[in-house]
Order: sequence, then C-alpha cells, then structure tokens
Amino acid sequence: MTIEDIGLVGINVRMWRHLAVLYPTPGSSWRKFAFVLPVTAMNLMQFVYLLRMWGDLPAFILNMFFFSAIFNALMRTWLVIIKRRQFEEFLGQLATLFHSILDSTDEWGRGILRRAEREARNLAILNLSASFLDIVGALVSPLFREERAHPFGVALPGVSMTSSPVYEVIYLAQLPTPLLLSMMYMPFVSLFAGLAIFGKAMLQILVHRLGQIGGEEQSEEERFQRLASCIAYHTQVMRYVWQLNKLVANIVAVEAIIFGSIICSLLFCLNIITSPTQVISIVMYILTMLYVLFTYYNRANEICLENNRVAEAVYNVPWYEAGTRFRKTLLIFLMQTQHPMEIRVGNVYPMTLAMFQSLLNASYSYFTMLRGVTGK
Repeated sequence: MTIEDIGLVGINVRMWRHLAVLYPTPGSSWRKFAFVLPVTAMNLMQFVYLLRMWGDLPAFILNMFFFSAIFNALMRTWLVIIKRRQFEEFLGQLATLFHSILDSTDEWGRGILRRAEREARNLAILNLSASFLDIVGALVSPLFREERAHPFGVALPGVSMTSSPVYEVIYLAQLPTPLLLSMMYMPFVSLFAGLAIFGKAMLQILVHRLGQIGGEEQSEEERFQRLASCIAYHTQVMRYVWQLNKLVANIVAVEAIIFGSIICSLLFCLNIITSPTQVISIVMYILTMLYVLFTYYNRANEICLENNRVAEAVYNVPWYEAGTRFRKTLLIFLMQTQHPMEIRVGNVYPMTLAMFQSLLNASYSYFTMLRGVTGK
C-alpha cells in the first residue's frame, strides 16, 4: 500500500503527485511550473488591476478578495514545493504509523482508523466540490452584469482589457480557473484536516489501550509492559504533532491575518453595496472564508481535546493494584501528558475554537471601527 492508497491523504497526494508538486520525477518536474506559473502571472495582473480600481471602493474590495484568495493558494502551493522533502518525509512517517496500526491485532484501533479514513476522504471530496462550484459561480457572474468585466479582474499597462478581441481572449484564458484553483487551494486544507484527523485517531487508540491496563487476570509484568508500550506510543504521537506543527505553523499564521482582513473588508463592502448579485456573492465569499478557517481550527482543536482525554485515561489507570515500579512510571507518564499537544499559529497561539472566536471578534471589531471612521 502506497501513500496514495491511504484514505486520510490519498486524494490530495494523488493530485499533487500528478502535478509534480510532491514526488516529482525527472520527466514530470515541468508540470509544477506549468501549473503554478500561469496562476502567478494572473495574480500579478490582478495586482495591476487593483491599482486601477483604487477610487472605486466596492470594486476594489471585491477584487482584493480575489487577489488575496489566489495569492493565498499560490503561497500554499509554493510552500509545499519549497518544503517538498519535509512534506514527503512527514507523509512517510504517517504511512509508517498508519501501517503499524493496520497490521496490529487491535481490531478496535483498526476500526478507528477506517472511520478516520472515511471522514478525511469525504471531507476532501466535499472541499474540492464546494471550491469548484464556488469558482464556477464567480466565473459566470460577469455574464449578468451590464458592463464588460472578467471573472477575475486583470489588467496590463497600456492594454484595454474590455476591447475585442482582448476581452474574449482573457475570458477564455480564465475558463480553466475552477479546476486549476480548486486543485491549488483546497488540497492543502484537506491535507491539514486529514493529518489532524489521524492525530486525533492515534490519541483515541491510546486512550483505549490505557483503558485495557488493569484487572486481576494481568500480571505485574504484563501491566508494566502495556504501560511501557503506551508511553512509547504517546511519544510517537507527540513527535507526529510536533512535526505537523513545524510544517504548518507559519502558513496558518499568515492565513489568519489574510482571512481576518478579508472578512473585515467583505463585511464593510456588504455595508455599502446595493446590487443583489454582489450581495449574494459577498455572502458566499464570507461563508467560504469562515468554512476554511473553521476546518483548520476545529480539526486542530480536536487534537487538544483528545490529548486531555489521554491525561484522564492515565489518571484512571488502577495504579493502586500495581507495584512501586509501575506507580512511579505511571506518575512520570501522567506528568508528561500534562504538556499541551497542539498546533500553534506562528508557534505562538494554539489553534483552538477559542482562538477561532477571537479571530472573528477581531475582524468584526475592525469592521465596526472602519464603518465608524468612514460613516458608512
């Protein structure tokens, strides 16, 4: 079984392998540049367009959203390309841990693993489908406007983008964007969620194994061996979460700033526009940002919650039935489980639902301040 056959990350890794973002070969390395460079060029053209729209605030904010979203997608993809070896090594570690559970005699653990695979696979399919439909909506929306406009506003110095045949050529060039941007934007979100789901599953398995320690039928040595096995497994899970945090801490910090700013700007834009079509579009964009943020923080929060259950499970081990060596070892293990196992935004703030709420509160506070300053 290869990494692509593991349902936790298979869909995302398969796309990235096909595009040579991960596991490139000498014959396929060109694909990542053919995939990323056209979108990078479009993003630069969006920036030029933003400079032209400076005086029209609603149009500027809407196009700033598109520019930021595509810039964020490019940032994610370039991050994976630049840190390719680290991602591939981490996925190799995941495969090793996955197979150690799958090949074990723990039927309960294998059941947890199968449920985690289904959850991650369904989430990846949902994310790709929703992203594709969202971008298709943006692609067809200019057809309902009175004036000529591209789905993603772009400009070149000295070129009239609304004159024929330039307008038609640019529009046709943007037709593949639902597929391209979906494959660029959502795999990172789904991969993060799948990796966090696996971390949660491993902690659930650890809680179950700790619950199996004790009972009159177990000898002192058997209890100690079970405990030692749980400690070694907990160390593996800690290393896994630490390495996941090392890979994503900086990118989620940048995205927290980008998403918070986008939500604030879109709320302000919603307050000043009157077009029903634009209102519907902006509400859809805000919900998209909230969904992506919630996916990040909810999955990371689940690791924190499950780690707390590990500490409770260690505390509930019947230590009073065991000898001194077992009790001392269990006490040290209990102290170890008190250390937080979490993913941190920029290695500073833990990714929890409380942090998610704080981010939304900050976005809304800046929106109310902006509305008060402008009097809109």
